[in-house]
Order: sequence, then structure tokens, then C-alpha cells
Amino acid sequence: MTQNKPFVFLFILLFSYILTPIPLFCQNTEEDKEIDAFFKKYTESRKKIEVLKATFRQKNIYPDEIYTTTGTLVFVKPQRISFTIDDPQKFTVIEEKRIYEYEPDIKQATIYDLKDSAETELFFFAFAEDMNTLRKKYHVIPIRLSDERGKQGVAIRPFADKEEEVPFEEIVLYLQDDTLLPYRLRIVNEDNVQTIVDFEQIEINGKIHPEDTQIFLPPGTNIIENDKFKETVSVEGKKIPDPAKLDPKYIDITPKSKEIKKETQDNLETEKSNEMEIRDLEPIKR
Repeated sequence: MTQNKPFVFLFILLFSYILTPIPLFCQNTEEDKEIDAFFKKYTESRKKIEVLKATFRQKNIYPDEIYTTTGTLVFVKPQRISFTIDDPQKFTVIEEKRIYEYEPDIKQATIYDLKDSAETELFFFAFAEDMNTLRKKYHVIPIRLSDERGKQGVAIRPFADKEEEVPFEEIVLYLQDDTLLPYRLRIVNEDNVQTIVDFEQIEINGKIHPEDTQIFLPPGTNIIENDKFKETVSVEGKKIPDPAKLDPKYIDITPKSKEIKKETQDNLETEKSNEMEIRDLEPIKR
């Protein structure tokens, strides 16, 4: 079974009776003053974010199966985000219009370019400073939610008259009431296949290691760039891409500690998270 890319994920990354999206404002115009006021508030909430770390739990929901995994992410302003998925292990870094992926199981790294700025924004909009680029290409509106974790959200849908193929039917970002930081991302694809990403342990402007924004490729890794073989990594190994540019106050100079995973506990948590939530499987409300 082919897994989704990070933004259909990716992670990637939402409504039943409990979580039915209800438009906050008129959907007929994006120029409505109240909508603009919401996005202004949203932008203000993001301006202070220079570095962000979080853990996440991702569920890919198919008609006959739910695939669950966990991981961590690091975001560095303006456009650098890295994902580490625990099992099966996978590393992804997105920098502006380039995506770098490494799958240890097959010792292959893939690099490919995105087509346009709006496609790039889909990766970053959960933590980026504004949604202006997305609002030019998609129908982006504030919505009401009925979740105790936060009742504000943003829904992204393709324009009804859009001729080109769009990889999703709807994306919804669930926001905390006080900070407007995301606590959930829901992506609905064709045939009601869904990806749900729940964010936890969000830390803003903490210290990170520069290598947290890179992927280490061990010797023997094959690198494929835009569907063409580029090279095989030498005995020294290689880090891709160059580390993100960080203000020194955000650089952690202490040695990285090795995390010890409790396999039994992880298995129990995975089994629990695989339980179907009715609200996760509800069809889109139009």
C-alpha cells in the first residue's frame, strides 16, 4: 500500500457531530473584513515563532485499514521543516521548493522540486506566518469547531471551477483558542481516504541542534534527484541539505542524547491509537 506524501501525509496530517465545521463568516468573498481580521490575528500569532519543535501522532485512514505512526518535527522560519517518522523509520526535510526524503530500509534518498509557491505553502501553513499565497489559489476560510482543545480552525478547499488536478478534497487545521497554534491537521483525499495528524508537546523558540534540520545519509545510500540517479554516498556519509540558518541563541551546543525507546509501551500506544474514532471517519460536511 502506498503511503501519502507529507502534505497528504506527511505527515502528513478532521468532523462529526463533535467536530462539524461551521463557517464563521460569509464564504462568498475572501475580502470580507471579518475574514481579513481573522487572518491578521493569525499572522500576529505566528510572528514570534522562529523555531518550533513538536511531536505528532499520524493516522492514515483507509476504507479497510488504519495505519498509525508517531514522530517529531522541527520548523525553522521562514521555510525549513523536518519530519522524523519512527516506525517504519523515515526522514523528510522540506526547504522552500525542495523536498529531501530518506528511507533507511531501502538505503535510498530522494530529492525532488515542487512546482509552485502555493504547493510549497501547503507544507508550511500550519506554522507559517500568513496564508496569503494559499488564499490566491484555494478557498481558505475560518471555521468553527466544537472540540474542547480549541474551537477555531481554517479550512482549505479547491475552487469549484478549478480545472487542474488537486491532490486533496479538503484540509482542515484545528487551532488552540489562546495561541492559535495547531493541535490537529486533517486531510481528506479522494474516496474519503484521510490523514489525521495530532500535534503534541509544542515548544516555541527552544534550542535545537543544526543537524535536526538535516538528514544524515550513511555510506552506500543511493541518491535520486528528480527521478534521475545522482550519486552513491561515500564512506564518510553525507548530510543533506545544508543546515538551516539559525540565530546563535537557538543553537544547542550540548551533545545529542540517544533516545531509548520502550518497545512494549510503544506497541500498546499504537494499538490504542488504532481504535477508530467515529468523528475521524465522518464524511465531509458540505
